[in-house]
Amino acid sequence: MLALHLICRSARHVHTMGGGLFESGFWDIPVAEGQRLVGGMLYLHETKGARSYFGGTVEAVRIAEAASAFPGRLVFTLRATREGRGAAWQGASHGMAWSGGIMEA
Repeated sequence: MLALHLICRSARHVHTMGGGLFESGFWDIPVAEGQRLVGGMLYLHETKGARSYFGGTVEAVRIAEAASAFPGRLVFTLRATREGRGAAWQGASHGMAWSGGIMEA
């Protein structure tokens, strides 16, 4: 299964859609990369040194509309899971990394 760890401070641009579904945006990730993540896991962290505070299974990916604050960026729809919390950061770890990159979990 594929997974992606992202820095998302203070749950910025994360909101509930109801029924256990959430959206997380607006990510500057290529569309093809984001689409590969459907069925995989997304983990959100305050910092790379902190365990994930939220995460889940990616159910869909969409491109933010032109009228949004960040047009063209990706928005993930995910189903929150217990496994999404408490995961250690994986992937790129250099100082400027905000994404671990898509990897096998």
